Amino acid sequence: MPFTRPERARQTVDFGVFDCGAPQIDDWLRCHANVSNRNGSAALYLSHCAQNGELAGVYTLSSTTVVRSETHAPWMRRNAPILIPTVLLGQLAVARQFQHQGLAKALVRDAVDRTLRLALSVGVRALVVDPLNDALTSLYGSLGFEGFVADSHMYFRMPKYPRPEADSSGCCNTSL
Repeated sequence: MPFTRPERARQTVDFGVFDCGAPQIDDWLRCHANVSNRNGSAALYLSHCAQNGELAGVYTLSSTTVVRSETHAPWMRRNAPILIPTVLLGQLAVARQFQHQGLAKALVRDAVDRTLRLALSVGVRALVVDPLNDALTSLYGSLGFEGFVADSHMYFRMPKYPRPEADSSGCCNTSL
């Protein structure tokens, strides 16, 4: 079944009948999603069933940090500030009637794509998730997220971007 590309919620969303099967996520969506989207603490992205327009899946992105001393990811700790800039994939939900149709993977890929585009402009080391269960841990692992021993987070590493070349004076070469 085809789904729409996720778009940022621009108005209040009615999550009253939305059911992903995880009560803690359903409750968060009903009680906090709209306020978080409105006040900027979480960006809410929605995907709908292309056939009938029904809300099929949602996810949120937020800026966050990971404390360097609390991560066991070697690449994350190396040459990093005490608070490592990351993006959090906070809530990921697919309505029960649309589960097992590839939407969860599509939503995660969309979140990764948005984070990669953000990382072109702003310092971001990784997209971070805290999987609720083993099935989600497997899903994230299949999409390139890495988990580390004694670390509850999983990370999708952002690529390193080239730095501007310095001229002989030590200043960056900029030509406008």
